[in-house]
Amino acid sequence: MFRVSSVSHILNNHALNNWFGEIRMMKVEKKGIGKAKVGLLIPGILVVMLAVSNVWSYTTLSNEKDTLQSHVNTFQSQINSLNTTHLDYVLTHNHSNSEYDTLQSQVSMLKNENLILQAQIAGMNETLTLFERQTREVFYFRIFSLYNYKTEEYWYAWYKIKSADYYNYRFDVETHAPALLNDRVTEKLISKTSSSWSDSESGVIEEIAYDLWQVSQGDEEVFVNLATQLVHQLCYNVTLYTKYPIETLVEESGDCDNLAVLTASILNAGGFDVVLLLVHADGGGHCMLGVSMDSFPDDLYDYGRIESYYIDDDSDRYWLIEATWGDPGGANWVDPATPDAYNYVGAFVGDNPWEEIDVISIIHPD
Repeated sequence: MFRVSSVSHILNNHALNNWFGEIRMMKVEKKGIGKAKVGLLIPGILVVMLAVSNVWSYTTLSNEKDTLQSHVNTFQSQINSLNTTHLDYVLTHNHSNSEYDTLQSQVSMLKNENLILQAQIAGMNETLTLFERQTREVFYFRIFSLYNYKTEEYWYAWYKIKSADYYNYRFDVETHAPALLNDRVTEKLISKTSSSWSDSESGVIEEIAYDLWQVSQGDEEVFVNLATQLVHQLCYNVTLYTKYPIETLVEESGDCDNLAVLTASILNAGGFDVVLLLVHADGGGHCMLGVSMDSFPDDLYDYGRIESYYIDDDSDRYWLIEATWGDPGGANWVDPATPDAYNYVGAFVGDNPWEEIDVISIIHPD
């Protein structure tokens, strides 16, 4: 810019000299002004014009300088912004690196924990395999007395239960849930467990049903009372969760719902239609069952009963059964497989040992 301005300045002075030369000649010819005066006037004018030209050049340069300074400020602002962005990036990158390192450390820890767990699982699988191999040799042997009160015959029935079948149910921990009145989960579990007699692992239940038909000589009322008699030989023991019939049979104990479920499964296997009853009995929570029969049960009247009890569900009638008996060997224990036992209310189908029963739920096995 400065060089261009200098060239313009020289050209302007040259033009002025020509112009003033022409004026000078015109002034001399027309007015006859003296050469001395014209000679003085011309340098003055040149000085003025030169000053004006310099002022204009200075102003132009000053404006250009301001423009350049504005550009410089703008560039500097952009540089500052880029520096700030770069600093933020560096900080973020460093933070990301730190997070990445932390995550890598956590991943390494999880991998190590996984290896430990895999080793533990492998060890447990080896133990389980060994356990399964050894339990194939283990059986539970259970023996029961049976008394046919009509023929006055005594029988002994014994059953062998594979430990693998027992553990198949014992390890089903989800089924071992608390038994509660007016509870859908309890109702579902009782229905599920009482119908398990048809499982391949519960074949012993069908064996019991077969034997009871032989001992009862085809009498359905005797069959029902023999099934109750067999379960009454098991120990009543407070149990806070539902159990499968095989569990109760092997463990030889259970509370009211466990004993009722076992009795119901035997009757189901024998071809009877049964229901489980969750009730308030004399104010306390209790579980009983009912059985549908082709004929009115009347054997209990031969032992001094004057009433029999039932519950109607829709068009079906179910005769009450009390599956709970007592503690074998206890102070008030009466052997259920004896003639004396039938003198106690609760030994026969249709008996009701409770003063007041309020039925809460009627459960049909699946």
